[in-house]
Amino acid sequence: MEFDVVAWTDETMCLAHIQDAHLLRRLESSAEEGECTICASKSLTSSGPVVNLEHFARVVLRVMAERFDHEGFVIEREQMLQPMNNDEVVASLLDGKVEFDAFDQVVSLTAELIQEERDWFVPYDLDHEAGIQFEWDDFEYSVKHVSRLLIPPRSARPETAPEKNHAFVSSLLVFAEERAGLVRTLEAGTELYRARIERDARRFEKSVRADAAKELRPAPLEKVGAGRMNPQGVPVLYVALDPETAAAEVASHSPYDEAVVGTFILQEPLRILDLATIPAPRSEFDDTYEEGDARLNSLSFYVDRITRPVILDDQHPVDYAPTQVLTDYFRWASEPRLDGIAYPSRIHGGTNVVFFFGDKIWFEQAGVDASRSLAGHKRWAERGNDAPIFVIDPTTVRRYRVGRRLTVERTKMWGQ
Repeated sequence: MEFDVVAWTDETMCLAHIQDAHLLRRLESSAEEGECTICASKSLTSSGPVVNLEHFARVVLRVMAERFDHEGFVIEREQMLQPMNNDEVVASLLDGKVEFDAFDQVVSLTAELIQEERDWFVPYDLDHEAGIQFEWDDFEYSVKHVSRLLIPPRSARPETAPEKNHAFVSSLLVFAEERAGLVRTLEAGTELYRARIERDARRFEKSVRADAAKELRPAPLEKVGAGRMNPQGVPVLYVALDPETAAAEVASHSPYDEAVVGTFILQEPLRILDLATIPAPRSEFDDTYEEGDARLNSLSFYVDRITRPVILDDQHPVDYAPTQVLTDYFRWASEPRLDGIAYPSRIHGGTNVVFFFGDKIWFEQAGVDASRSLAGHKRWAERGNDAPIFVIDPTTVRRYRVGRRLTVERTKMWGQ
């Protein structure tokens, strides 16, 4: 008689506890009316159909067998990967897919039902998405500690660190442009919101209204600090597509509670890489795999890095190197050239855009005719148009009060 790796149980769970559409789809056909074990333990009323936890555990175990193995990665009889037990694997698969309040109990009950007590490993060679994670980690390490150069491979297989760096970032750019369709155009007339925050917001507001283009354009070269997407000394324009996001972003690394926001109007269409539209990483319970999903996850790693708060203590410039290098490659290697990158705001939930324009010649105040000025001649020489790209009307300048709130949430599981 063959041993059943999933134990029998009469315990059940509401489908309402499931937050992942792909996991829900796998369970709906076996759902029935009944009382939820999870809700009963919390003195709650069951909500809708329930599914037997034995069936639920079988679905989870099937995905465990697809995504993990018992072999790991052995070199000279030494296991190079960290083993995981049933609880850890079940928790990693269900993280973000089961209602937060029910998560711990569901993981515990499910893991107890799985009788296969062996070590589990993420397959080093077979799991394509894990391979992408390793590839990204290798790129980060290389750019931080080996070389920041990007050199096209001189043979069919990249060998040196600069060649491997180039192969990685170029593959991402090709995928973003051609395969994922993430390049779009921001049309002339688009409103872009730029914020600054100072100790005396009322006084600073008057200064901005007096010369909005000067006060809200990028800082001069000697004052440009390192950011997630620009090295120290290389100015770029950080803006948002709504004023609240712009204010929240600058307030996130300032002790002051009032930001001054002005509105730049885009004067010509600009081509941007829109990373705010990248879909969430593919669910482990999604069995409709499409080629390229893993590459989207690489771009997701990039978005995660550029949306992390900038550390303002001058002790972490090496941490910014990978995203600075990748941003620089996107800026100069695209054809036709990209003018900027849009990305989601982790602080407020809106959309930020970094534009690759730092010189003051691209910024003017409304009503100023600078077409015959030196700036106009420079613009004509560089882009064939003597008009500025960003124009601001001082009457759009407003102060925004920022309220701060501390929130705590569960972090991602291992390796995610």
